[in-house]
Amino acid sequence: MAAIVCASQGELSGQVIRAPEVRSLRFIGNESFSDRDLRAVIQTRSTGCVSFLLNPVCLVTDWGFAHRRGYLDSLDVAGDELRLRSFYTLRGFFDATVQSDIRTIGHDARVEFTVTEGEPTPIDSFVIRGLPDVIDVNSAQEMIGVEVGERFDQLRLEAGTDSLVQAMHELGFIEALVLQDARRRVGGSAQVELDVIPGRRFKVGDIHMEGHETIGEGVVRDLLGLRTGDFYNQSREEESQRNLFSLDAVRFASIARQRPSENGVMSDSIVDLLVQITPAGNRAARGGFGWSTDECLQTEARLTHRNLFGGARRLEITARLKNIFAQQLGGSLPCSGVGTNPDFRTLNFLLQAELLVPVFFSGRNSFRASLFGERETVPDVFIREGIGAALAVSRRLGSGMTATLAYQPAFTGFDEQSADIFFCVNFGFCTPEDITTVTQARWLAPLSLDWIFNKTNDPLRPSRGFYITTEIETAGSLTGSEYRYVRAGLQGAVFQQLEPGLVFGARARTGVVEPTSTRLFPTDPTKGEGVIHPSKRFFAGGSQSVRGFGQNLLGPRVLVLNQIEDCSGEVLEVCAGNLAANDPGRFEQRPSGGNAFFEVNLEFRQTLDQRWGLVFFVDAGNVWDDLSEIRAPIWTPGAGIRFISPIGPIRLDLGYNPTGAMKLPVIISLENGTLVQLDEPVSFDPFEFDNPSSFREILRRFQLHISIGEAF
Repeated sequence: MAAIVCASQGELSGQVIRAPEVRSLRFIGNESFSDRDLRAVIQTRSTGCVSFLLNPVCLVTDWGFAHRRGYLDSLDVAGDELRLRSFYTLRGFFDATVQSDIRTIGHDARVEFTVTEGEPTPIDSFVIRGLPDVIDVNSAQEMIGVEVGERFDQLRLEAGTDSLVQAMHELGFIEALVLQDARRRVGGSAQVELDVIPGRRFKVGDIHMEGHETIGEGVVRDLLGLRTGDFYNQSREEESQRNLFSLDAVRFASIARQRPSENGVMSDSIVDLLVQITPAGNRAARGGFGWSTDECLQTEARLTHRNLFGGARRLEITARLKNIFAQQLGGSLPCSGVGTNPDFRTLNFLLQAELLVPVFFSGRNSFRASLFGERETVPDVFIREGIGAALAVSRRLGSGMTATLAYQPAFTGFDEQSADIFFCVNFGFCTPEDITTVTQARWLAPLSLDWIFNKTNDPLRPSRGFYITTEIETAGSLTGSEYRYVRAGLQGAVFQQLEPGLVFGARARTGVVEPTSTRLFPTDPTKGEGVIHPSKRFFAGGSQSVRGFGQNLLGPRVLVLNQIEDCSGEVLEVCAGNLAANDPGRFEQRPSGGNAFFEVNLEFRQTLDQRWGLVFFVDAGNVWDDLSEIRAPIWTPGAGIRFISPIGPIRLDLGYNPTGAMKLPVIISLENGTLVQLDEPVSFDPFEFDNPSSFREILRRFQLHISIGEAF
């Protein structure tokens, strides 16, 4: 008998008893608060989709990554009744009752909470006493956000009281207190009284420093937002600490308050500051590499001196290579965006030395100076080589707000074989002689003014906040530039967390550029006066733009065809038309850019776990030759995967191109190097030209992008 009992117990102990899964969680009778508000209060959770974005997956599968499981715990349900009653009481529903109901069927459970709210308690009297002279009653009431006649809400009252205390701290009342007295009358209304005890108003006394010797006392004092004799301000203290942390020469910085004393008696209105700094090492070196579809393999090395000659001056030398292996891979994945022509698959480089002076006449100003040499490729548009310098003065205008005035003269020219199509299509320079003239090195020396207002909570992966940037740039005879133009741009983005793990982001940007009086041909001053430097025109399409298109392939573009290889012995117009209808892949698509553009990007970013995330996006935009030819934006939907790495989000996006056949001009290169544009454009359709199956057509319309960092 004992053996049988032991065996039975062993069998039972080997079983896994699983709690019922909560398939339904409902609230009944909650008129004043939403189900979402009440779910945030309780412990019980029901099984559901991780996000509404994954609802299609949840409806047809039971995959773990898409579902969030919830299991029944009767003790949690009982506790949730108390939590809900407490929530309603704090919100002014003192007579509210909550009753739970649990029903189980097999391994599934249904939980319901029935709420009887009762009548809310209104505020019939609200008094604030003891305010200091620098804060009037109306301002205090506005900070607190509570008025007579509203429903009593303890949580809202406490939040408003905290705001009032914080405001007094900002004004130097660092010992300020606010005492609450809320009474509920027999008739069901509430009286609210606030007694303010401001205490003494403190001024800043002596500022003591430790660890600042290598950086310099003057630099540290300039970065402090507080001076001896100022009324103490907590926000300025926090800003001062951020300013010190922003220095590369500082590893750690802290600012502490101290009450001075004399003969053992503490001062009743003075507070000293102790600034403690831990310097960082003077020298640093770092390197890295990345891979993207539009720049192939990239590598970079940086050498930094963080405190050159003291004063936290930073000298940084950067060496960078791009398009590594682009030639060997022939423009195929994962380097499909580097350009269709072999000329664009050659190495790019940057060698730069930059000096940063973090305090320039004022702690709000900084100064940058740099020298650089570079070879830059804009895929299928041009290859630019040049040397130059840059001078920039930045000023902090407020929290998150910066303005920068910059001057960047550069002596720059173009590879003839890369820029010939661009100058021929846009400006009519199609003979070898003209192309040689317009691609030779010249001075480009713009003067620009940028304004940035950034209130996002994270520079790499923002989940809330916004940013706005504006840019005005001009180049002309006064700046020493042979290219002359006026250019303006505007960009803005906003981010909002919709639910835990789900962020909505939206960005819009636009720009326009107009030439003034560029002179490129000394013997003919009128020839080429409307030319704009190619890097100052606008292009769209790519991993940071409208992702349904390849790099720079949204907007004006031209088809390029080699006469000898593709049309030998045929009439050019007939040959081009036949190739476009039967084999559009024989053409190179070369973007020509425009003088105006507009883009908008909408994203839903869903976090799956600490490493992985999904993104669903819709991008739209267009590029126009000028503002008189505005066309509707083209919308491209898509989705992507994110892997959170130590160097930032590694991004794989797949955009869908919905466009149909379009009329595009054709350029033919003759044997003598002259470019000829055919009189009539051809109908170009790379997706449906051979009547493919629906599946094959959809595959052709997808555009793959691989890069590091969010799209915006």
